[in-house]
Amino acid sequence: MMTEARKSPTAPALNGSLGLQSLCRRIQEFPACDILELGPVRSDNLDFWSRFHPALYIADLRSSLPLPGASPEGSEFVEPGWERLVGLPAGRKFDAILAWDLLNYLDLPGVGSLIEYLKRFCRPGTILFSLIFDQKEMPGDITIYRIKDEAHIHYENTGLVLRSCPRHQPRALALAMTGFRTCDSFRLKNGIVEYLFEYEGEGIRTPAFEP
Repeated sequence: MMTEARKSPTAPALNGSLGLQSLCRRIQEFPACDILELGPVRSDNLDFWSRFHPALYIADLRSSLPLPGASPEGSEFVEPGWERLVGLPAGRKFDAILAWDLLNYLDLPGVGSLIEYLKRFCRPGTILFSLIFDQKEMPGDITIYRIKDEAHIHYENTGLVLRSCPRHQPRALALAMTGFRTCDSFRLKNGIVEYLFEYEGEGIRTPAFEP
């Protein structure tokens, strides 16, 4: 639910990113890398990922806000049509999935539903990169993340409205993301926790890493 809180417009903030560094170390060993981008893409990011000789598939879910996996409080969860919204090609397998802050805009059943869909396009070792807000409020809209280099990301959000933050906790995420384990977790000074989740296969339920 949206709050009445508003913020003043600011220039894109530059933040360090240990999670991005960790992701780059992992995928630089691949001769080529199949990347799924779930957020909006800008030329900065395309230039950055080009060094990994990627096949980059863009499925910008920001344009689908409000996401159908975010049910009003107290209402029954309705399964979203991820196949229609994301539309990934059958048989495609990705090495890395860039979820950015998307999971914050879904309730936990919505997170689980999206993960179940994405698992069809994962192979063992696929890494999902996610930024989870751990504060009372978060931007009303999904943020655009512009990569400066392996250690820094510009956060760009022009919206003025804030909304309450679900503050998904590690154990709750672990229950929603069966088949994935947390292989890295970094708590940043700005109230965000960067996670790298690794897909291990069906039937795997691993306790979350405590940041």
